[in-house]
This record gives sequence, structure tokens and C-alpha cells, in this order.
Amino acid sequence: MTILWKVCVFALISALCALMVHAHQKQAGRLVSLCAGMMLLSAAVTQLTPVVQALQDFSREAGLQSETIALLLRLISMAYLTEFSIQACRDAGEEGLAQKTALAGKILLAAQTVPLITAIGSLAMDMLP
Repeated sequence: MTILWKVCVFALISALCALMVHAHQKQAGRLVSLCAGMMLLSAAVTQLTPVVQALQDFSREAGLQSETIALLLRLISMAYLTEFSIQACRDAGEEGLAQKTALAGKILLAAQTVPLITAIGSLAMDMLP
């Protein structure tokens, strides 16, 4: 819970700094906001180690292939990274770029799910008489 407090306090202080800088120079204020966002994302990502470990343990106990869990983790990370990029584009005032990033992220996520879909289809076909 302490990391959450640190993240929230850092976010609030960064927002105040960005607002003060933005009042004098818009581009610099946006840069402060973007850098703070990257630092927040970096702090959050470091907390994912126990989640990844728990998923790996679960997959081992359930007898799932390690590739399946790796794919799920990759999809989740792609979704979070895409969302972060979209929000950064919006913060920079680039709504059009944010929308294109969202579309590109959806396409790339769909492309990455093909192995999972085929594995599920194969499993379903094996269960049929």
C-alpha cells in the first residue's frame, strides 16, 4: 500500500508542477506531464513481478503450456502500453494520433491472439466425437 501512496503523491505533485510550468510555456508543461507519466508507469511495472510469478505457478499447477501464459502476459502488457500511449497522445493534444494508436493497438492485439484462438479451436475439435 505504501507504493500506492507514493505513486499518488508523486502524481499530484507532478500535476501541480505541470500546471505551473504550462502557465508559462505550454510545451514544457506537456513534457513535464509526459515524463511524470513515464515514471509512474515505470514504478507500476516493477510491481508486476508477483503477478507474473503467480500466473506462472498457476499455469504449472494447472498443466497449461508456458507459451499460453506468456501469450496472455504479452497481450495484457500490449493493452496497457497501448492505453498509456493513447493517454499520452491525448495529454499532448493529439486526439487524432491517439485514435490511430488505439486502432493500431487493437489490430496488433488481434494479430497476437491467432495462436490462442487456433489452440482453443484445436482443443474444441479434439473434444468432438
